[in-house]
Amino acid sequence: MVNLDTLNRGELYNEIAELARSQGVANQDMWNQLCDEVIESHFSIGEMEQDQDFEGLRAALHAAWEEYRIESAPESDAAVAEDPDAPHD
Repeated sequence: MVNLDTLNRGELYNEIAELARSQGVANQDMWNQLCDEVIESHFSIGEMEQDQDFEGLRAALHAAWEEYRIESAPESDAAVAEDPDAPHD
């Protein structure tokens, strides 16, 4: 059984970010709902302990929306043009 000692915030963030990309999460409310669902699912299957700081974890993952939003933003044309491996006309 995995507990939060090994299932850390980073691993949860990566799981949530992957799900968010596949589900087309586009705003903070959708992100927060997905965070809550993932935390609850890990708790319900016994991967997290009752005495863990769920509120602190939930707050940290909710706050990671900006990180996800920036990470998932489409590249601008300027950024693509700066790519040295991109074909040049």
